Amino acid sequence: MDPIRSRISERIQHISADSENPRFFDLSTSGVCCLHTKELKPGSTVSVEVGDLSLKAKVVHCTERTDGFRIGLQFAGVDTKKQKLLEELVEKYSRGVPVLCGITGGESDGKGA
Repeated sequence: MDPIRSRISERIQHISADSENPRFFDLSTSGVCCLHTKELKPGSTVSVEVGDLSLKAKVVHCTERTDGFRIGLQFAGVDTKKQKLLEELVEKYSRGVPVLCGITGGESDGKGA
């Protein structure tokens, strides 16, 4: 199945970020897709800021484009409290409240240190 089409939850599109962060345009409670200037290796883990939440995410796909890279991220290890806050953010954005997002942490290979 195509990873871009196999979504677990409803997603909200067109989220903008500040000029120093990747442009997130597809957010759901299970992950996010963004345009980024850097290539990220599928299977690696990054830190993601969504509103006031700091989350870990696994890189699911990374496709080169003329304007950078389209990157699909799946949230990993989200505890119950953060999941509830993420659901609230997705709900707020669906009503038009802007959400600041960005990749803040370095990339790891997902195999631990």
